[in-house]
Amino acid sequence: MDERLFSRLATRLTDGALVLASVLNTRGATPRKRGARMLIGPDWAEFSIGGGLAEARVLAAARNLLEQRSAAELVRIDLTGGSDSAGVCGGSMLLALRRWCADDSGQRAAQIASALRGGLPVELRGADVGDPSGARVIAPDARLLIVGGGHCGAALYELAQSLDFDLWIFDPRPEYAHATQFPGAQVLSGDFAQLHLALDTQRDIYAVLLNRDFHSDVDTLRVFAGAQFAFLGMMGSRKRIAAVLAALPTQHAQSLSALQAPVGLAIGAQTPHEIAISVLAHLIQARASRLRS
Repeated sequence: MDERLFSRLATRLTDGALVLASVLNTRGATPRKRGARMLIGPDWAEFSIGGGLAEARVLAAARNLLEQRSAAELVRIDLTGGSDSAGVCGGSMLLALRRWCADDSGQRAAQIASALRGGLPVELRGADVGDPSGARVIAPDARLLIVGGGHCGAALYELAQSLDFDLWIFDPRPEYAHATQFPGAQVLSGDFAQLHLALDTQRDIYAVLLNRDFHSDVDTLRVFAGAQFAFLGMMGSRKRIAAVLAALPTQHAQSLSALQAPVGLAIGAQTPHEIAISVLAHLIQARASRLRS
């Protein structure tokens, strides 16, 4: 999620100074948690730390920071429902505001954005965000590898574009793997060995098998056996899933013990886009769990 934000930060600096607002810590019920960030300019804002009155107070504090040309500030947001609180959620938030400008921070912004875009983690210094508690490592976007470019794969790609994934598509059939069908994604086709290219990354990998047939699932999992995944899911009936796993060498099947199949939360999905929504809900649930751990 930081990958897109720091790319925008580096771009926005050409228009003038801005403030990076970062949630450092939270207690109790709050709209966003640690690591949420937004960018704030004199008359614009991008991304969000939760909306509502809490965000309005952060916007006001950030714009005051810009006017005063101060470097950084800590902001506490009370949401306990008191007379001066910003809400009744019940918790509180501590945020850091850090002023960035091209003259003294442009090179650093470009460095962070370039590393994340290249799939590399970055040590975000305390000074980068105005955080007196010190540095924290931020990760590039996770890679979502969609195996199968048919109706369900296309629907999953379409809906996943706004969810901060590095999108890759594979289908052995060239007619289902045209780059023009999936703008912004890396598209692979041909032999299943091509999938090794998608696995060669430091990014977390979320892979979803939406193949058209049993044999394609088997060929895909032969390549995937032994690889590390943040999430690995496969579409299909329980009978088909059992048959796919039975067709694999024993050692391959054992190495795929983390396979989530059938993939998707049980919401009664039937159409390609409904199936895509159920799969994305499953992915968001898994990603949130990893971020909390």
